[in-house]
Amino acid sequence: MKNSQTTTSPERVVADLAHFAWCALIALHIMQQDGQASSPLATHAFLLRWLAGAQKQKRFPRTVAQDIESLLTLGRQKGPAAQLRKRLNYLWSSCAGPLLHQSDLFRLTHAVEHIRSQGWVNAVVDDAD
Repeated sequence: MKNSQTTTSPERVVADLAHFAWCALIALHIMQQDGQASSPLATHAFLLRWLAGAQKQKRFPRTVAQDIESLLTLGRQKGPAAQLRKRLNYLWSSCAGPLLHQSDLFRLTHAVEHIRSQGWVNAVVDDAD
C-alpha cells in the first residue's frame, strides 16, 4: 500500500502561501484599476468570488487549500467585517518577508514544522519509558 501522506517542507508551504496571497492581492488591484471593487463591500464580494474560483478550479497547491477554505468560511460568516484584504496583506507580508523579521511565534512555528518535516515525532511518553 502506498503512503498517501507526503511531507512538504515548511519553506515550500510558506512560499506557496506567499504566492497565493500575492495572486489574490494582484487580482484585486487589477479590478480596482479597472474601476471595479472600489467600495469595501465590492472588494469583499470580489475576494469571495476569487477565493471560491481558486478553490473550485484548484489553482493552487494542496498546501494552501486549508487556508483558502478558512478565508472563504470567515468571509461568508462575517461578511465585510472579515477584512479579507487585510488578512491577505498580513499573510503575504508574513510569508514573503525575511524570517528574522517575523514574530517569535511565527519563527517558533516555522522551526517546529521544519523539524517535523525531518521526521521528528512529538509524543508524550510516561516516566517508565
